[in-house]
Amino acid sequence: MNENETNKKEHTTEKPQETGRVPIKQRRKKSQGGAAAAALRENKSMLLLFAVIVAALMVILIGILALDMSAVPVCAVVLIETGMAACLHDVPIWLHGLVVVLQIVVGALCGCLIFTILGGALYLLGIVALKFIRD
Repeated sequence: MNENETNKKEHTTEKPQETGRVPIKQRRKKSQGGAAAAALRENKSMLLLFAVIVAALMVILIGILALDMSAVPVCAVVLIETGMAACLHDVPIWLHGLVVVLQIVVGALCGCLIFTILGGALYLLGIVALKFIRD
């Protein structure tokens, strides 16, 4: 064997990992879904904030249109719920449960149980969103 034949043999037996090259199939596997996942990770806080805003608007519309409540008290309650979520997002989990249970009891006593359940759900959604945004 001459020197050219041995060089060709050595060159053809090299593995792609040794040269630092990555086969196209492996590169495609890594890139599939990578753009969407990266965009989701980047915009997670904005998407959660958008979800909370949509939920607050839904609570307002349900309170006004479906439950025939006045707009001012409904908007005031939604603002109070979001304010409580912002202020109490660092307290232990059992305290959040206590707040929601007390809200539902007060709603049952006042005669607007459905609206207070919606307010409690908005409060919990705000707490969850703040926990995920913070992490």
